[in-house]
Amino acid sequence: MSLPEPTLVFTLPSIHDGLPLDCRVYHPLSLSPALPKNPQAHLSWRKHAAIVAHPYAPLGGCYDDPVVGVVASTLLRLGFLVMTFNFRGAHGSAGRTSWTAKAEKGDYMSAVGFLSYYVHFLDPFRQFSHSDEVASEATPASDTPVFIMSGYSYGAMITTQLPSLPTIVKKFDAPLCLSHPAEIRLRAQHLAEGQNAVLSSARAAAIDRQHNKSPRKSLGLRVGGDEEIRPSHESRRSFAFDAEDKIRKGVVELMAKAKKGHKRRHSHSDESTPQSRQNGDQNGTTEQGEDEQHRQLPVHECLLPIPDRIPANPAYLLISPLQGVITNLATMSFSGALSRSSWKAFGRSLSTNDKENIQTEDVESSVQTVPAAMNEAEEKLVRNPTLAIYGDRDGFVAARKLREWASRLERVPDSQFRAHEVSNAGHFWNQGRVAYTMRDAVKIFAGGLLNGKGG
Repeated sequence: MSLPEPTLVFTLPSIHDGLPLDCRVYHPLSLSPALPKNPQAHLSWRKHAAIVAHPYAPLGGCYDDPVVGVVASTLLRLGFLVMTFNFRGAHGSAGRTSWTAKAEKGDYMSAVGFLSYYVHFLDPFRQFSHSDEVASEATPASDTPVFIMSGYSYGAMITTQLPSLPTIVKKFDAPLCLSHPAEIRLRAQHLAEGQNAVLSSARAAAIDRQHNKSPRKSLGLRVGGDEEIRPSHESRRSFAFDAEDKIRKGVVELMAKAKKGHKRRHSHSDESTPQSRQNGDQNGTTEQGEDEQHRQLPVHECLLPIPDRIPANPAYLLISPLQGVITNLATMSFSGALSRSSWKAFGRSLSTNDKENIQTEDVESSVQTVPAAMNEAEEKLVRNPTLAIYGDRDGFVAARKLREWASRLERVPDSQFRAHEVSNAGHFWNQGRVAYTMRDAVKIFAGGLLNGKGG
């Protein structure tokens, strides 16, 4: 299963250091502007989203990896809006892989922050709802969006080390106006609003054609996507530069609007009487306790939180997670990107004794004892639906270690962590039909989340 052309191709600054990251977004069929056979099918866009992270960049990993493609395309066909991105140093991207994986965690959190706000602002077909009754019936209040954070190999390792979804999203709630989180949030808003205009206009034109009316003029230009025919690499590069320039201008405009809104709100708040503030304190309605950290700064220096943003239900999908050799892969420095065959050869070169003797400093990789208190990164895997899929012939991690790790997390009381071991599967999922087995496991897990069965 291969991915279609991405709907959006763009860059994001990493919240770690501002390094630009190559990103792609794929829209599901529910966001197609074409008129559906079912007049209410546009309501099937439920804001479910997923991120798929790629393998180790110095060994050739990037968002074009075949396993990433299988996972991403499976989720896309289920109705998830899917985002892939390149970690620093991947596939010719800026920067280089870090020695501690701290920078890569910042890269991944940048993608999470972007996608959380992109799906919030993306609502192109709202105006085509026939009635509030239809909308409320088709979109029950309990239908909370699902947000899957997934990764393959090194990408799975970074996924396991992420803090919880609420902790990540909080970094983008009220960021400083010129900070990287603010830039990411405004880029998400700008791109989503652009897609709203394009898709809404295309849907309106389709409706006009159906009723033999003159089509309405298009309201915008889609950033990337298969509708753009570009005959050469040079024209693609020119289009990419033009698109990036439009994004920057859009972000600047949104930032200016935000600052004006903050100033008006700040001026209005200054007019409130001391007595009204005192009453607010007594009634517990003041924002002082909620925004303690931001009240030290002038209000116009921060983006305001979005009160109606619906929190998503997090879930985690780990393909060939690296356990036991985490430190070896996370901190080794390789000169140049190795080919896929070189990576396989490297895995074979690690003897069983070498793997057993590798010492890891990562708390999450210890499989000897159940910790008295889990850290936030590992706790999220047992408190939310999580599926780890691995092969019993993984060339990087002994199957015994993976079983022990999975068993330890499954034994936690009320754990939602589950593991699926695939017979005769290696790390690269290229033996026989094991890739289909892995794909089916992903489909069952993600489909269960959409059906409210917890995967």
